[in-house]
Amino acid sequence: MKTGFTLIELLVVVLIIGILAAVAVPQYETAVEKSRATQAFILGKHLVEAEELFFLSNGRYTDDWDELGETQPQIKGWAFDLDFTTENIRVKRDNSTLHYRFFLRDLNTNTSYAGRYLCVAQSSDEKAMSVCRSLGTSEIPEDYSLMTGDYKAFSLN
Repeated sequence: MKTGFTLIELLVVVLIIGILAAVAVPQYETAVEKSRATQAFILGKHLVEAEELFFLSNGRYTDDWDELGETQPQIKGWAFDLDFTTENIRVKRDNSTLHYRFFLRDLNTNTSYAGRYLCVAQSSDEKAMSVCRSLGTSEIPEDYSLMTGDYKAFSLN
């Protein structure tokens, strides 16, 4: 008599593996996204420090990557901008309302955001709001007036 697995037993094993994969893949994708979001935040903080050093040396900020002595960071799905219309560094998630804003400490402006790091998301974007909340931050009580629309800002410092 030959011994081996029956077709039903093999199908049950394949089904169990499929169920486990269906549970594991979304968790893996979430972990990868959180990792990229954390990496983007850390690089944003590094750029703020580079800008502050540049300001101490030159008495002004720069929006030129070469002058700053940095290369524009490349993280899949994230864009980095030296945004001096509002004197901050913006790190934005592609296809999402999620972004970080790192405001510089320039004393020439009267903004209440000077020196603050914010996670910003549109109220209707639950995934982006979830990321901001998961960073252990609290929503800032004042209106986030730098963007049109219903955006919420969360303090990161």
